[in-house]
Amino acid sequence: MIAKKVKNPRKSASKPVRIAGLLDYVTNPEGEKCIYPGARGFLTEGFQSQSAEMLALSQEAVRSKDTISHYVLSWREGERPNLDQVEEAVSIFMDELGLGGHQVIYALHADTDNIHLHLVINRVHPDSFKVIKPNRGFDIEASHRAVAVIEYRQGWQREQNGRYRVLEDGDLCRERPVPDKPRQPDQPKRDMERRTGEASAERIAIEDGAPIIREATSWQELHRQLAKVGMKYVKAGSGAIVCVGDIKVKASSADRDASLLRLQKRLGPYEPSSEPQWVAARAPQPVKMDLPGWETYITARKAHYAARDAATLQQKQRQGTECKRLAEHQKARRENVLKGNWKSRGALRNATRSILAAAQAAEKAALKDRHQKERKQLRLQYRPYPDLEQWQRQHRLGDFAKSYRHAASEPPRIEGDEAGPPSMRDIRDYVPQFHGQHVHYIHIEEAELGGRGAFVDRGRAIDIYDWRNRDSVLAALQLAAQKWGSFRVTGNDEYKTMCVQLAVEHGFRISNPELEESIQRERLRIRQQMAPAMKPKLRRQVDLDRPAMT
Repeated sequence: MIAKKVKNPRKSASKPVRIAGLLDYVTNPEGEKCIYPGARGFLTEGFQSQSAEMLALSQEAVRSKDTISHYVLSWREGERPNLDQVEEAVSIFMDELGLGGHQVIYALHADTDNIHLHLVINRVHPDSFKVIKPNRGFDIEASHRAVAVIEYRQGWQREQNGRYRVLEDGDLCRERPVPDKPRQPDQPKRDMERRTGEASAERIAIEDGAPIIREATSWQELHRQLAKVGMKYVKAGSGAIVCVGDIKVKASSADRDASLLRLQKRLGPYEPSSEPQWVAARAPQPVKMDLPGWETYITARKAHYAARDAATLQQKQRQGTECKRLAEHQKARRENVLKGNWKSRGALRNATRSILAAAQAAEKAALKDRHQKERKQLRLQYRPYPDLEQWQRQHRLGDFAKSYRHAASEPPRIEGDEAGPPSMRDIRDYVPQFHGQHVHYIHIEEAELGGRGAFVDRGRAIDIYDWRNRDSVLAALQLAAQKWGSFRVTGNDEYKTMCVQLAVEHGFRISNPELEESIQRERLRIRQQMAPAMKPKLRRQVDLDRPAMT
Protein backbone atom coordinates (compact mmCIF):
# COMPACT_ATOMS: atom_id res chain seq x y z
CA MET A 1 0.00 0.00 0.00
CA ILE A 2 1.12 3.54 -0.67
CA ALA A 3 -0.17 6.91 0.52
CA LYS A 4 -0.04 10.16 -1.41
CA LYS A 5 -1.01 13.72 -0.69
CA VAL A 6 -2.61 15.42 -3.69
CA LYS A 7 -1.68 19.07 -3.96
CA ASN A 8 -4.27 21.74 -4.63
CA PRO A 9 -3.93 22.43 -8.38
CA ARG A 10 -5.78 25.75 -8.12
CA LYS A 11 -4.54 27.64 -5.07
CA SER A 12 -6.32 30.77 -6.23
CA ALA A 13 -9.73 29.07 -6.20
CA SER A 14 -12.21 30.16 -3.54
CA LYS A 15 -13.29 27.76 -0.78
CA PRO A 16 -16.71 27.04 -2.37
CA VAL A 17 -15.07 26.25 -5.73
CA ARG A 18 -12.33 24.16 -4.14
CA ILE A 19 -14.66 22.07 -1.95
CA ALA A 20 -17.40 21.63 -4.54
CA GLY A 21 -14.99 20.62 -7.31
CA LEU A 22 -12.99 18.20 -5.17
CA LEU A 23 -16.01 16.49 -3.63
CA ASP A 24 -17.69 16.18 -7.02
CA TYR A 25 -14.56 14.52 -8.41
CA VAL A 26 -14.18 12.14 -5.48
CA THR A 27 -17.81 11.02 -5.28
CA ASN A 28 -18.72 11.25 -8.98
CA PRO A 29 -15.48 10.58 -10.88
CA GLU A 30 -15.73 10.94 -14.64
CA GLY A 31 -14.45 7.80 -16.33
CA GLU A 32 -13.85 6.10 -12.98
CA LYS A 33 -15.79 3.69 -10.80
CA CYS A 34 -16.75 4.89 -7.31
CA ILE A 35 -17.70 1.63 -5.61
CA TYR A 36 -18.10 2.82 -2.04
CA PRO A 37 -18.57 6.36 -0.62
CA GLY A 38 -18.55 7.34 3.05
CA ALA A 39 -18.39 10.31 5.42
CA ARG A 40 -17.65 11.05 9.08
CA GLY A 41 -17.92 14.00 11.44
CA PHE A 42 -21.16 15.45 10.03
CA LEU A 43 -24.44 16.29 11.69
CA THR A 44 -26.49 15.63 8.57
CA GLU A 45 -26.84 12.83 6.04
CA GLY A 46 -26.71 13.16 2.29
CA PHE A 47 -23.92 14.41 0.06
CA GLN A 48 -25.33 17.88 -0.60
CA SER A 49 -25.95 18.73 3.05
CA GLN A 50 -22.56 17.36 4.09
CA SER A 51 -20.86 19.45 1.40
CA ALA A 52 -22.64 22.52 2.79
CA GLU A 53 -21.51 21.58 6.31
CA MET A 54 -17.90 21.23 5.21
CA LEU A 55 -18.01 24.60 3.47
CA ALA A 56 -19.66 26.30 6.48
CA LEU A 57 -17.02 24.96 8.88
CA SER A 58 -14.24 25.87 6.47
CA GLN A 59 -15.56 29.45 6.26
CA GLU A 60 -15.10 29.78 10.03
CA ALA A 61 -11.33 29.78 9.47
CA VAL A 62 -11.25 33.25 7.91
CA ARG A 63 -7.43 33.49 7.90
CA SER A 64 -6.86 30.24 6.02
CA LYS A 65 -7.37 30.21 2.25
CA ASP A 66 -7.40 26.40 1.98
CA THR A 67 -8.46 24.18 4.88
CA ILE A 68 -8.94 21.00 2.83
CA SER A 69 -6.39 18.20 2.48
CA HIS A 70 -6.72 15.46 -0.15
CA TYR A 71 -5.01 12.09 0.36
CA VAL A 72 -5.06 8.82 -1.59
CA LEU A 73 -4.44 5.34 -0.17
CA SER A 74 -3.71 2.79 -2.89
CA TRP A 75 -3.61 -0.99 -2.48
CA ARG A 76 -1.40 -3.27 -4.55
CA GLU A 77 -2.65 -4.84 -7.75
CA GLY A 78 -4.87 -7.79 -6.86
CA GLU A 79 -5.50 -6.60 -3.30
CA ARG A 80 -9.19 -5.80 -2.82
CA PRO A 81 -10.26 -4.69 0.67
CA ASN A 82 -13.75 -5.38 1.93
CA LEU A 83 -15.90 -2.61 3.38
CA ASP A 84 -14.87 -3.31 6.98
CA GLN A 85 -11.22 -3.00 5.98
CA VAL A 86 -11.93 0.29 4.20
CA GLU A 87 -13.57 1.71 7.31
CA GLU A 88 -10.69 0.48 9.47
CA ALA A 89 -8.17 2.07 7.09
CA VAL A 90 -9.96 5.42 7.36
CA SER A 91 -9.91 5.22 11.18
CA ILE A 92 -6.21 4.35 11.31
CA PHE A 93 -5.27 7.07 8.84
CA MET A 94 -7.26 9.79 10.63
CA ASP A 95 -5.86 8.79 14.02
CA GLU A 96 -2.26 8.76 12.83
CA LEU A 97 -2.68 12.26 11.40
CA GLY A 98 -4.26 13.43 14.64
CA LEU A 99 -7.51 14.36 12.88
CA GLY A 100 -9.91 11.98 14.58
CA GLY A 101 -13.32 13.62 14.83
CA HIS A 102 -12.69 15.97 11.89
CA GLN A 103 -14.96 16.08 8.86
CA VAL A 104 -13.92 13.63 6.15
CA ILE A 105 -15.61 12.46 2.96
CA TYR A 106 -14.04 9.40 1.36
CA ALA A 107 -14.68 7.17 -1.64
CA LEU A 108 -13.22 3.90 -2.88
CA HIS A 109 -12.36 3.99 -6.59
CA ALA A 110 -11.73 1.09 -8.95
CA ASP A 111 -10.77 2.80 -12.22
CA THR A 112 -7.38 1.06 -12.44
CA ASP A 113 -5.87 -2.28 -11.44
CA ASN A 114 -5.09 -0.74 -8.04
CA ILE A 115 -8.06 -0.13 -5.78
CA HIS A 116 -7.55 3.29 -4.15
CA LEU A 117 -9.27 5.35 -1.49
CA HIS A 118 -9.68 9.14 -1.74
CA LEU A 119 -9.99 11.06 1.53
CA VAL A 120 -11.05 14.72 1.60
CA ILE A 121 -10.36 16.02 5.13
CA ASN A 122 -11.38 19.37 6.64
CA ARG A 123 -8.51 20.46 8.90
CA VAL A 124 -10.72 22.95 10.78
CA HIS A 125 -11.41 21.61 14.28
CA PRO A 126 -15.20 21.24 14.72
CA ASP A 127 -15.15 22.77 18.25
CA SER A 128 -12.30 25.30 18.38
CA PHE A 129 -12.53 26.33 14.68
CA LYS A 130 -8.72 26.31 14.55
CA VAL A 131 -6.92 24.95 11.49
CA ILE A 132 -4.94 21.90 12.61
CA LYS A 133 -1.56 21.01 11.11
CA PRO A 134 -1.52 17.19 10.98
CA ASN A 135 1.46 15.80 12.88
CA ARG A 136 2.74 19.38 13.41
CA GLY A 137 3.07 19.85 9.66
CA PHE A 138 4.75 16.48 8.94
CA ASP A 139 1.63 14.80 7.58
CA ILE A 140 3.53 12.78 4.96
CA GLU A 141 5.51 11.13 7.73
CA ALA A 142 2.28 10.35 9.59
CA SER A 143 0.75 8.87 6.44
CA HIS A 144 3.70 6.46 6.13
CA ARG A 145 3.08 5.34 9.72
CA ALA A 146 -0.60 4.81 8.92
CA VAL A 147 0.29 2.70 5.89
CA ALA A 148 2.52 0.44 7.99
CA VAL A 149 -0.23 -0.05 10.58
CA ILE A 150 -2.89 -0.79 7.94
CA GLU A 151 -0.65 -3.32 6.20
CA TYR A 152 0.09 -5.03 9.53
CA ARG A 153 -3.47 -5.21 10.81
CA GLN A 154 -5.10 -6.23 7.53
CA GLY A 155 -2.39 -8.59 6.32
CA TRP A 156 -1.43 -6.77 3.13
CA GLN A 157 1.98 -7.25 1.56
CA ARG A 158 4.39 -4.66 2.91
CA GLU A 159 5.94 -2.15 0.54
CA GLN A 160 9.56 -2.97 -0.23
CA ASN A 161 10.82 0.53 0.60
CA GLY A 162 8.30 1.40 3.30
CA ARG A 163 9.54 3.92 5.85
CA TYR A 164 7.99 2.15 8.83
CA ARG A 165 7.62 -1.43 9.97
CA VAL A 166 5.42 -2.90 12.71
CA LEU A 167 7.45 -5.14 15.02
CA GLU A 168 6.20 -8.40 16.54
CA ASP A 169 5.22 -6.60 19.75
CA GLY A 170 3.08 -4.15 17.75
CA ASP A 171 5.44 -1.16 18.04
CA LEU A 172 6.23 1.01 15.04
CA CYS A 173 9.86 1.15 13.94
CA ARG A 174 11.29 3.52 11.34
CA GLU A 175 13.55 1.88 8.82
CA ARG A 176 17.10 3.22 8.80
CA PRO A 177 17.92 5.24 5.68
CA VAL A 178 20.46 3.77 3.31
CA PRO A 179 23.78 5.61 3.79
CA ASP A 180 24.99 7.63 0.80
CA LYS A 181 21.80 6.89 -1.08
CA PRO A 182 22.03 8.37 -4.59
CA ARG A 183 19.86 11.38 -5.33
CA GLN A 184 16.48 10.50 -6.83
CA PRO A 185 13.71 12.47 -8.59
CA ASP A 186 10.71 13.33 -6.46
CA GLN A 187 7.91 10.79 -6.01
CA PRO A 188 5.56 11.91 -8.85
CA LYS A 189 8.44 11.70 -11.33
CA ARG A 190 9.39 8.22 -10.11
CA ASP A 191 5.76 7.11 -10.38
CA MET A 192 5.67 8.22 -14.00
CA GLU A 193 8.96 6.44 -14.68
CA ARG A 194 7.50 3.21 -13.32
CA ARG A 195 4.45 3.56 -15.55
CA THR A 196 6.30 4.37 -18.77
CA GLY A 197 9.90 3.23 -18.30
CA GLU A 198 11.05 6.66 -19.57
CA ALA A 199 13.63 8.57 -17.55
CA SER A 200 12.25 11.88 -16.28
CA ALA A 201 13.93 15.18 -17.06
CA GLU A 202 14.81 15.47 -13.37
CA ARG A 203 16.64 12.13 -13.46
CA ILE A 204 18.54 13.15 -16.58
CA ALA A 205 19.52 16.41 -14.90
CA ILE A 206 20.73 14.44 -11.85
CA GLU A 207 22.64 11.76 -13.74
CA ASP A 208 23.95 13.67 -16.77
CA GLY A 209 23.78 17.36 -15.86
CA ALA A 210 25.01 17.41 -12.27
CA PRO A 211 28.48 15.90 -13.01
CA ILE A 212 29.04 18.47 -15.77
CA ILE A 213 28.04 21.32 -13.47
CA ARG A 214 30.31 20.09 -10.66
CA GLU A 215 33.33 19.73 -12.94
CA ALA A 216 32.93 23.07 -14.79
CA THR A 217 35.64 25.64 -14.02
CA SER A 218 33.89 28.61 -15.65
CA TRP A 219 30.44 29.71 -16.72
CA GLN A 220 31.29 29.46 -20.42
CA GLU A 221 32.63 25.93 -20.03
CA LEU A 222 29.46 24.97 -18.16
CA HIS A 223 27.26 26.30 -20.99
CA ARG A 224 29.31 24.53 -23.68
CA GLN A 225 29.38 21.13 -21.98
CA LEU A 226 25.66 21.19 -21.12
CA ALA A 227 24.75 22.13 -24.71
CA LYS A 228 26.56 19.00 -25.96
CA VAL A 229 24.15 16.78 -24.01
CA GLY A 230 21.00 18.76 -24.82
CA MET A 231 20.80 20.93 -21.69
CA LYS A 232 20.97 24.60 -20.70
CA TYR A 233 21.61 26.39 -17.41
CA VAL A 234 19.52 29.56 -17.22
CA LYS A 235 19.09 32.15 -14.49
CA ALA A 236 15.42 32.54 -13.47
CA GLY A 237 14.53 35.22 -10.93
CA SER A 238 16.68 34.76 -7.83
CA GLY A 239 17.45 31.15 -8.75
CA ALA A 240 18.26 29.03 -11.79
CA ILE A 241 16.84 26.19 -13.87
CA VAL A 242 18.33 23.40 -15.94
CA CYS A 243 16.51 22.95 -19.26
CA VAL A 244 16.47 19.32 -20.42
CA GLY A 245 15.20 19.79 -23.93
CA ASP A 246 12.00 21.78 -23.47
CA ILE A 247 11.45 20.70 -19.85
CA LYS A 248 12.59 22.93 -16.99
CA VAL A 249 14.09 21.45 -13.83
CA LYS A 250 14.96 23.42 -10.72
CA ALA A 251 18.77 23.59 -10.56
CA SER A 252 18.95 22.58 -6.90
CA SER A 253 16.88 19.47 -7.75
CA ALA A 254 19.70 18.26 -9.97
CA ASP A 255 22.32 18.82 -7.27
CA ARG A 256 22.71 21.01 -4.22
CA ASP A 257 25.95 22.39 -5.63
CA ALA A 258 24.08 23.30 -8.85
CA SER A 259 22.09 26.08 -7.17
CA LEU A 260 22.78 29.59 -8.42
CA LEU A 261 24.04 30.76 -5.04
CA ARG A 262 26.65 28.01 -4.72
CA LEU A 263 27.78 28.27 -8.32
CA GLN A 264 28.25 32.02 -8.01
CA LYS A 265 30.42 31.47 -4.93
CA ARG A 266 32.56 29.06 -6.98
CA LEU A 267 32.49 30.56 -10.49
CA GLY A 268 31.76 34.21 -9.79
CA PRO A 269 28.70 36.26 -10.86
CA TYR A 270 26.40 34.51 -13.32
CA GLU A 271 27.36 34.87 -16.97
CA PRO A 272 25.04 33.91 -19.82
CA SER A 273 26.56 32.15 -22.80
CA SER A 274 28.82 34.58 -24.68
CA GLU A 275 27.83 33.10 -28.04
CA PRO A 276 24.75 31.25 -29.34
CA GLN A 277 25.04 27.62 -28.35
CA TRP A 278 23.80 24.76 -30.50
CA VAL A 279 21.94 22.51 -28.07
CA ALA A 280 21.92 18.84 -29.04
CA ALA A 281 18.51 17.23 -29.47
CA ARG A 282 17.56 14.66 -26.85
CA ALA A 283 15.65 11.49 -27.69
CA PRO A 284 13.52 9.74 -25.05
CA GLN A 285 15.73 7.81 -22.64
CA PRO A 286 14.76 4.60 -20.77
CA VAL A 287 15.18 4.33 -17.01
CA LYS A 288 17.27 1.23 -17.58
CA MET A 289 18.53 -0.53 -20.67
CA ASP A 290 16.98 -4.02 -20.23
CA LEU A 291 13.37 -3.10 -21.06
CA PRO A 292 12.10 -5.39 -23.86
CA GLY A 293 10.31 -3.49 -26.62
CA TRP A 294 10.65 -0.13 -24.87
CA GLU A 295 11.53 1.89 -28.00
CA THR A 296 8.44 0.58 -29.78
CA TYR A 297 6.28 1.25 -26.72
CA ILE A 298 7.42 4.82 -26.06
CA THR A 299 7.14 5.75 -29.74
CA ALA A 300 3.57 4.42 -29.89
CA ARG A 301 2.71 6.10 -26.58
CA LYS A 302 3.92 9.52 -27.68
CA ALA A 303 2.17 9.12 -31.06
CA HIS A 304 -1.07 8.22 -29.23
CA TYR A 305 -1.01 11.33 -27.06
CA ALA A 306 0.15 13.55 -29.93
CA ALA A 307 -2.83 12.35 -31.98
CA ARG A 308 -5.13 12.90 -28.98
CA ASP A 309 -3.86 16.44 -28.43
CA ALA A 310 -4.22 17.27 -32.12
CA ALA A 311 -7.75 15.84 -32.24
CA THR A 312 -8.69 17.67 -29.05
CA LEU A 313 -7.40 20.98 -30.38
CA GLN A 314 -9.22 20.47 -33.69
CA GLN A 315 -12.43 19.61 -31.86
CA LYS A 316 -12.11 22.62 -29.56
CA GLN A 317 -11.60 24.98 -32.50
CA ARG A 318 -14.52 23.48 -34.43
CA GLN A 319 -16.85 23.62 -31.43
CA GLY A 320 -15.80 27.22 -30.75
CA THR A 321 -16.61 28.11 -34.34
CA GLU A 322 -20.02 26.42 -34.08
CA CYS A 323 -20.82 28.31 -30.87
CA LYS A 324 -19.80 31.60 -32.46
CA ARG A 325 -21.80 30.85 -35.60
CA LEU A 326 -24.90 30.00 -33.56
CA ALA A 327 -24.56 33.20 -31.52
CA GLU A 328 -24.30 35.27 -34.71
CA HIS A 329 -27.26 33.46 -36.26
CA GLN A 330 -29.41 33.97 -33.16
CA LYS A 331 -28.48 37.65 -32.97
CA ALA A 332 -29.42 38.20 -36.62
CA ARG A 333 -32.70 36.36 -36.08
CA ARG A 334 -33.57 38.50 -33.05
CA GLU A 335 -32.85 41.66 -34.98
CA ASN A 336 -34.92 40.46 -37.92
CA VAL A 337 -37.91 39.38 -35.80
CA LEU A 338 -37.92 42.43 -33.55
CA LYS A 339 -37.23 45.09 -36.15
CA GLY A 340 -39.91 47.53 -37.25
CA ASN A 341 -42.39 49.65 -35.36
CA TRP A 342 -43.84 48.01 -32.23
CA LYS A 343 -45.63 51.11 -31.03
CA SER A 344 -48.78 50.26 -29.06
CA ARG A 345 -47.82 46.56 -29.22
CA GLY A 346 -45.50 46.36 -26.21
CA ALA A 347 -47.20 43.30 -24.72
CA LEU A 348 -46.92 41.43 -28.02
CA ARG A 349 -43.28 42.45 -28.37
CA ASN A 350 -42.47 41.16 -24.89
CA ALA A 351 -44.27 37.88 -25.59
CA THR A 352 -42.37 37.50 -28.88
CA ARG A 353 -39.06 38.14 -27.15
CA SER A 354 -39.91 35.57 -24.49
CA ILE A 355 -40.84 32.89 -27.02
CA LEU A 356 -37.75 33.65 -29.10
CA ALA A 357 -35.50 33.55 -26.04
CA ALA A 358 -36.91 30.15 -25.01
CA ALA A 359 -36.38 28.74 -28.50
CA GLN A 360 -32.81 30.04 -28.69
CA ALA A 361 -32.04 28.73 -25.20
CA ALA A 362 -33.16 25.30 -26.37
CA GLU A 363 -30.87 25.59 -29.40
CA LYS A 364 -27.92 26.45 -27.14
CA ALA A 365 -28.72 23.57 -24.82
CA ALA A 366 -28.92 21.14 -27.74
CA LEU A 367 -25.57 22.35 -29.08
CA LYS A 368 -24.02 22.07 -25.63
CA ASP A 369 -25.29 18.50 -25.24
CA ARG A 370 -23.94 17.54 -28.64
CA HIS A 371 -20.55 19.03 -27.83
CA GLN A 372 -20.43 17.14 -24.54
CA LYS A 373 -21.20 13.88 -26.32
CA GLU A 374 -18.48 14.62 -28.87
CA ARG A 375 -15.94 15.29 -26.13
CA LYS A 376 -16.94 12.09 -24.34
CA GLN A 377 -16.61 10.13 -27.57
CA LEU A 378 -13.15 11.61 -28.12
CA ARG A 379 -12.10 10.59 -24.60
CA LEU A 380 -13.31 7.05 -25.29
CA GLN A 381 -11.46 7.00 -28.60
CA TYR A 382 -8.22 8.14 -26.96
CA ARG A 383 -8.37 6.26 -23.68
CA PRO A 384 -5.22 6.35 -21.51
CA TYR A 385 -2.40 4.44 -23.15
CA PRO A 386 -1.42 1.24 -21.28
CA ASP A 387 1.43 1.39 -18.81
CA LEU A 388 4.63 -0.32 -19.89
CA GLU A 389 3.84 -3.30 -17.66
CA GLN A 390 0.41 -3.77 -19.25
CA TRP A 391 1.80 -3.28 -22.75
CA GLN A 392 4.55 -5.86 -22.21
CA ARG A 393 2.03 -8.35 -20.86
CA GLN A 394 -0.20 -7.83 -23.88
CA HIS A 395 2.78 -8.39 -26.18
CA ARG A 396 4.27 -11.12 -23.97
CA LEU A 397 7.60 -9.33 -23.63
CA GLY A 398 9.80 -9.80 -20.57
CA ASP A 399 8.67 -9.56 -16.97
CA PHE A 400 8.98 -5.88 -16.16
CA ALA A 401 6.09 -6.13 -13.70
CA LYS A 402 8.30 -7.46 -10.94
CA SER A 403 10.42 -4.31 -11.01
CA TYR A 404 7.38 -2.18 -10.25
CA ARG A 405 7.18 -1.24 -6.57
CA HIS A 406 3.41 -1.43 -6.64
CA ALA A 407 2.84 -4.62 -8.66
CA ALA A 408 1.89 -7.90 -7.03
CA SER A 409 3.39 -11.29 -7.85
CA GLU A 410 2.17 -12.86 -11.07
CA PRO A 411 -1.25 -14.50 -10.52
CA PRO A 412 -2.36 -17.72 -12.22
CA ARG A 413 -3.57 -16.91 -15.70
CA ILE A 414 -5.03 -18.13 -18.97
CA GLU A 415 -3.41 -17.01 -22.23
CA GLY A 416 -4.77 -16.93 -25.77
CA ASP A 417 -3.35 -16.16 -29.21
CA GLU A 418 -5.34 -12.99 -29.93
CA ALA A 419 -4.46 -9.59 -28.45
CA GLY A 420 -7.73 -7.79 -29.08
CA PRO A 421 -9.09 -5.45 -26.40
CA PRO A 422 -11.20 -7.08 -23.69
CA SER A 423 -14.98 -6.76 -23.91
CA MET A 424 -17.68 -7.44 -21.34
CA ARG A 425 -19.14 -10.95 -21.46
CA ASP A 426 -21.92 -12.32 -19.28
CA ILE A 427 -20.74 -15.51 -17.53
CA ARG A 428 -23.66 -16.69 -15.40
CA ASP A 429 -22.96 -15.66 -11.81
CA TYR A 430 -20.21 -13.09 -12.51
CA VAL A 431 -20.74 -9.39 -13.24
CA PRO A 432 -18.35 -7.71 -15.73
CA GLN A 433 -17.11 -4.19 -14.91
CA PHE A 434 -14.71 -1.98 -16.90
CA HIS A 435 -11.79 -0.79 -14.73
CA GLY A 436 -9.39 1.30 -16.79
CA GLN A 437 -8.12 -0.80 -19.72
CA HIS A 438 -9.41 -4.13 -18.36
CA VAL A 439 -12.63 -5.96 -17.51
CA HIS A 440 -12.98 -7.25 -13.96
CA TYR A 441 -15.41 -10.10 -13.22
CA ILE A 442 -16.98 -10.03 -9.73
CA HIS A 443 -19.36 -12.57 -8.25
CA ILE A 444 -22.90 -11.24 -8.36
CA GLU A 445 -23.29 -11.62 -4.58
CA GLU A 446 -20.21 -9.47 -3.93
CA ALA A 447 -20.67 -6.86 -6.67
CA GLU A 448 -23.05 -4.68 -4.66
CA LEU A 449 -20.72 -4.81 -1.65
CA GLY A 450 -17.63 -3.78 -3.57
CA GLY A 451 -16.18 -7.27 -3.30
CA ARG A 452 -12.90 -8.42 -4.76
CA GLY A 453 -12.81 -9.32 -8.46
CA ALA A 454 -12.47 -13.04 -9.11
CA PHE A 455 -10.60 -12.70 -12.42
CA VAL A 456 -9.56 -9.98 -14.86
CA ASP A 457 -9.68 -10.01 -18.67
CA ARG A 458 -6.59 -8.13 -19.90
CA GLY A 459 -7.17 -8.75 -23.60
CA ARG A 460 -4.59 -11.43 -24.36
CA ALA A 461 -4.62 -13.00 -20.92
CA ILE A 462 -7.04 -13.63 -18.04
CA ASP A 463 -5.54 -13.28 -14.56
CA ILE A 464 -7.31 -15.29 -11.84
CA TYR A 465 -7.04 -13.88 -8.32
CA ASP A 466 -9.68 -16.10 -6.71
CA TRP A 467 -8.02 -19.22 -8.12
CA ARG A 468 -8.75 -21.44 -5.11
CA ASN A 469 -12.47 -21.04 -5.83
CA ARG A 470 -13.48 -23.75 -8.30
CA ASP A 471 -16.47 -21.72 -9.53
CA SER A 472 -14.25 -18.73 -10.34
CA VAL A 473 -11.76 -20.86 -12.26
CA LEU A 474 -14.62 -22.54 -14.17
CA ALA A 475 -16.09 -19.14 -15.15
CA ALA A 476 -12.65 -17.92 -16.27
CA LEU A 477 -12.14 -21.05 -18.38
CA GLN A 478 -15.58 -20.59 -19.94
CA LEU A 479 -14.60 -17.02 -20.87
CA ALA A 480 -11.30 -18.25 -22.33
CA ALA A 481 -13.07 -20.95 -24.37
CA GLN A 482 -15.51 -18.38 -25.71
CA LYS A 483 -12.68 -16.01 -26.66
CA TRP A 484 -10.02 -18.33 -28.05
CA GLY A 485 -11.30 -21.91 -28.29
CA SER A 486 -8.00 -23.41 -27.09
CA PHE A 487 -5.69 -21.71 -24.61
CA ARG A 488 -2.71 -22.14 -22.27
CA VAL A 489 -2.76 -22.03 -18.47
CA THR A 490 0.12 -20.86 -16.26
CA GLY A 491 0.41 -20.93 -12.50
CA ASN A 492 1.16 -23.27 -9.61
CA ASP A 493 0.58 -27.03 -9.66
CA GLU A 494 -2.62 -26.86 -7.58
CA TYR A 495 -4.17 -24.42 -10.03
CA LYS A 496 -3.09 -26.45 -13.07
CA THR A 497 -4.54 -29.63 -11.54
CA MET A 498 -7.88 -27.89 -11.07
CA CYS A 499 -7.78 -26.65 -14.69
CA VAL A 500 -7.10 -30.18 -15.95
CA GLN A 501 -10.07 -31.57 -13.99
CA LEU A 502 -12.40 -28.84 -15.26
CA ALA A 503 -11.13 -29.25 -18.83
CA VAL A 504 -11.98 -32.95 -18.81
CA GLU A 505 -15.37 -32.39 -17.17
CA HIS A 506 -16.47 -29.58 -19.49
CA GLY A 507 -14.55 -30.25 -22.68
CA PHE A 508 -12.15 -27.29 -22.62
CA ARG A 509 -9.12 -27.48 -24.91
CA ILE A 510 -5.89 -26.76 -23.00
CA SER A 511 -2.88 -26.52 -25.31
CA ASN A 512 -0.07 -26.92 -22.72
CA PRO A 513 2.16 -29.77 -23.98
CA GLU A 514 3.27 -30.65 -20.44
CA LEU A 515 -0.37 -31.18 -19.39
CA GLU A 516 -1.36 -33.63 -22.16
CA GLU A 517 -0.43 -36.67 -20.07
CA SER A 518 -2.30 -35.32 -17.04
CA ILE A 519 -5.40 -34.73 -19.17
CA GLN A 520 -5.28 -38.28 -20.53
CA ARG A 521 -4.91 -39.70 -17.00
CA GLU A 522 -7.85 -37.62 -15.81
CA ARG A 523 -10.00 -38.83 -18.70
CA LEU A 524 -9.11 -42.44 -17.88
CA ARG A 525 -9.93 -41.88 -14.21
CA ILE A 526 -13.33 -40.40 -15.10
CA ARG A 527 -14.12 -43.36 -17.40
CA GLN A 528 -13.15 -45.83 -14.70
CA GLN A 529 -15.41 -44.10 -12.20
CA MET A 530 -18.30 -44.10 -14.64
CA ALA A 531 -17.86 -47.73 -15.73
CA PRO A 532 -19.63 -49.44 -12.73
CA ALA A 533 -22.59 -47.14 -13.10
CA MET A 534 -22.85 -47.84 -16.83
CA LYS A 535 -22.78 -51.69 -16.60
CA PRO A 536 -26.31 -52.21 -15.14
CA LYS A 537 -27.72 -49.84 -17.71
CA LEU A 538 -26.03 -51.75 -20.56
CA ARG A 539 -27.15 -55.10 -19.11
CA ARG A 540 -30.72 -53.84 -18.89
CA GLN A 541 -30.56 -52.69 -22.52
CA VAL A 542 -29.42 -56.16 -23.60
CA ASP A 543 -32.26 -57.80 -21.63
CA LEU A 544 -34.81 -55.58 -23.34
CA ASP A 545 -33.51 -56.48 -26.78
CA ARG A 546 -33.50 -60.23 -26.08
CA PRO A 547 -36.57 -62.18 -27.37
CA ALA A 548 -38.99 -63.29 -24.71
CA MET A 549 -38.80 -66.95 -23.60
CA THR A 550 -41.90 -69.05 -24.26
